Amino acid sequence: MCERPAPLRRSAVPNYALRACPECRLEFLDPQPDDSVLEAIYSDGYFLGERHNEAAARRSKMKRATGALYVDALASLVRPENADLLEIGCGHGEVLLEARNRGFRVSGVEISAHAAAIANRRLGAQAVSVGTIETLPLAPDHFDAVLAADVIEHVRDPEGWLLRVHELLVPGGILLLITPSLDSWTRRLLRGRWMEYKIEHLYYFSAASIRLLLERCGFDEIRVSPSRKVLTIDYIARHFDRFRVPILSPLIGLLRQAAPSRIAHRHLPVSASALMAIARKAGMRRPK
Repeated sequence: MCERPAPLRRSAVPNYALRACPECRLEFLDPQPDDSVLEAIYSDGYFLGERHNEAAARRSKMKRATGALYVDALASLVRPENADLLEIGCGHGEVLLEARNRGFRVSGVEISAHAAAIANRRLGAQAVSVGTIETLPLAPDHFDAVLAADVIEHVRDPEGWLLRVHELLVPGGILLLITPSLDSWTRRLLRGRWMEYKIEHLYYFSAASIRLLLERCGFDEIRVSPSRKVLTIDYIARHFDRFRVPILSPLIGLLRQAAPSRIAHRHLPVSASALMAIARKAGMRRPK
């Protein structure tokens, strides 16, 4: 994102190399996987968790607890009353439910038709559209807040994507981004074995590179900090079972086996691998 040459180096992602900028510390897959590879990954089974009712309810409760953290951050900057919130990549709608309960008028965009149907059923309204912000006819200068958790690392053109987000926000509107962080303690500990190195993650940001990109796309008042999620031992074990890390995956599997159910499913606020970037679209907020 600083337009300096990015040397090529080996990657933990099979069959793909990484380019890493030594200045802003942006990393990205080179070459990128083609559409057919990504479509096979983004199937109905992409979201972790078993499909039976009890497991689905636990997962939803955990996701809503994380959503409450994100909505807290937004509500400290945008008054929810009469505020329009768009969530990009809204999954099954847990964050939208939490935001609506706080007073936001909510809309969502989700690439998975299966996930969007679940979200709309939970919301009791056709609030979530299937597609992307690049393809859907969303009104410019409309949203007071845009939330995108674990999305920007998946898009092929982060700069073009952020320019589109900028277009959708009202002047003075707020963007909240969550994305894996190259500055995180898990990245420093695991290095090339970091669990966030996945085929579907095309870009990896540091605090410096995400700040630089946001500035280039017309945002100001940028704040970057470690992000927290609410997880459970059971969910963490499922994650490391799917995305294997030598030594760590077997150890976490043993921990899950040893943990009583009440402990395995207890909510744990965790700051592990992600950053939170909050930025404002330059300009005066319009009255509503």
